[in-house]
Amino acid sequence: MSKRYPVPRKANILIILTCTLLYFLLLIAGSNSQSVGITFIYGLSFGIVMIPVYSLIHEAAHFSLNPNSKWNLFLGRWLCLLFGVSFTFYRHCHLKHHSKNRTDEEMWDLYYESQNKWLRYGNLYLMMIGFGYLALWLSVVLFAISPRLINIGILKRHTEIKGFLKGLNDSGKLRISQWESLAVILFQVLVLWILNWDFMTWFMFYMINGLIWSSQNYVNHAFSPRDIINGAHNLKMPAWLNIIYLNFNLHLAHHQNPGIPWNHLPRFVKTQNGRFSFFRNYLRLWRGPKVTSEFRP
Repeated sequence: MSKRYPVPRKANILIILTCTLLYFLLLIAGSNSQSVGITFIYGLSFGIVMIPVYSLIHEAAHFSLNPNSKWNLFLGRWLCLLFGVSFTFYRHCHLKHHSKNRTDEEMWDLYYESQNKWLRYGNLYLMMIGFGYLALWLSVVLFAISPRLINIGILKRHTEIKGFLKGLNDSGKLRISQWESLAVILFQVLVLWILNWDFMTWFMFYMINGLIWSSQNYVNHAFSPRDIINGAHNLKMPAWLNIIYLNFNLHLAHHQNPGIPWNHLPRFVKTQNGRFSFFRNYLRLWRGPKVTSEFRP
């Protein structure tokens, strides 16, 4: 498989270097801007740069970022410093997602008639307006203070969060997540120092990133069949946007072939029938969750 579908190592490293450079340039430019409007444009650009950053973190979670496992881990951790999450914790949650996709533990877009409709609407909208991203930063703080805090009871009262945290009791994994979280905090303190402690610009940029990421985080699964492997879409997207998303919109192909690097995914889109726009599904998700009578997979 690795010979037939090789990891695009050089392309990935080039994208990482480009995103890293733009990360610092945009933060510095925003911090030195005298116009709120211009600063916001820089912040929006920052959020767009973070899209391929996240796509490559996702590749690293599947060991498809670099064929060398040590480099894959190092580069995944570096990208997580930029994004603001422990790589080990993210990988645990993401692999959980692959095993519980479209189950009752991961059903943001649907609800049963027996459930409170307005609570389900609130659950979806809070996630989409940025609380999904803030949850990642909360995990960083909890890990940094004490890894055991990630399993406190209040977090497990939320169905979707509880599903992600299942199995997160391995002492080695918790300890590594703590060190990675401390590294995230120290790195961000260094970034603030470079910005001459311009907290407002830093905060604005990361909140824009949080809104962009959170609002799109479930689009590739929303209103797909309730099937663990096939519960995703191969959404259409303009070809030029693939430079930014790195084929992340071909999510059904990814779930059916999770070990295949992003550049090979178009070869696994079996049919064009039934495909629709990424942005159409994005807007559809903003209309709120739908009632369902489908059985859980």
